[in-house]
Amino acid sequence: MKKAFLLSLLLACGQPDDAPDTLKIGYVINFMSHEWYQNISKSAIARAAELGVELIVADANLDVAAQISKAENLLAQGVKVLILSPVDAKALGPVVRQAKAAGTQVITESNPVSEAVSYVGIDNYAGGVKAGQWFASYAVAKSLDPKILIIGFPNFEDCRQRVDGFKDALAASGLTYQIAQEVDGQGLKEKAFKVAQDALTANPQINVIYGINDDSTTGGMAAYKAAGLDEAALTAIGFGFEGTVGQTALTGDTPYAAALAMFPNFVGGALIDAAVQLSAGQPLPPHYETPTIVVTRDNLSRFYDTSTEPPFALKVDAVRALLSR
Repeated sequence: MKKAFLLSLLLACGQPDDAPDTLKIGYVINFMSHEWYQNISKSAIARAAELGVELIVADANLDVAAQISKAENLLAQGVKVLILSPVDAKALGPVVRQAKAAGTQVITESNPVSEAVSYVGIDNYAGGVKAGQWFASYAVAKSLDPKILIIGFPNFEDCRQRVDGFKDALAASGLTYQIAQEVDGQGLKEKAFKVAQDALTANPQINVIYGINDDSTTGGMAAYKAAGLDEAALTAIGFGFEGTVGQTALTGDTPYAAALAMFPNFVGGALIDAAVQLSAGQPLPPHYETPTIVVTRDNLSRFYDTSTEPPFALKVDAVRALLSR
């Protein structure tokens, strides 16, 4: 299965194609500065090396015009499969059509794009439901009277789904609770800290924080601590478990009780697997789903080697086994 190693990590265009028989895959990530995408990129690079395909990675840095330009550069280099982590899914239709006209097939990560073959990633709504169901059971077991702050990122459909699933699970649980406030943390710790500060000033009774990613949740936790509130009374639930930030929070002496794990190191490999399958003429489902589960201090070692300091090594087989559940 393994071929001779050939891997390119390029941020420029115009490289010669000196291995025409090697599958060439292009990937435009939307924000390489974020830990989630760093881990996806690392695992995609490793999987490409393992399978002997050429992978060219570019970073849009949250600029949709740059994403389109870099995608066009990759098409000019003759990639056979183009992978996109959309900065703005609605803006990418033209470049997808351009790819199709060039005989290049397109898959996306996390968010679907019109006319792309498939998107690879989790079911965000179902993940939110899992997080909400876990918290409802936890709240009952701990006799909590939940006053909840939700730190979302409504600009992105996948993040809205994480909140919708969480709220729907709570509504269906029979739990008595109050959503004190919803705020937009933009997925960034410093932004989450600021909006959580304002929310906690207005609602000091908040004792639960649910964030749409690790930075949102830990930013909220930092605001709670800065406000001088009793951290022992706080329960924090995250979404993503993207790497060092979430792993350090969950294993430390913090209110971070659980996270919906998305396993970015698995997703990166799945992107390459999906691209290889597509190039071989194998059909892909519209949603090439990757697994999730709520992780806590009790089950963390099932999925990660916790014998070292974060970032922990992923136990790939344990994560893959979730797909058969």
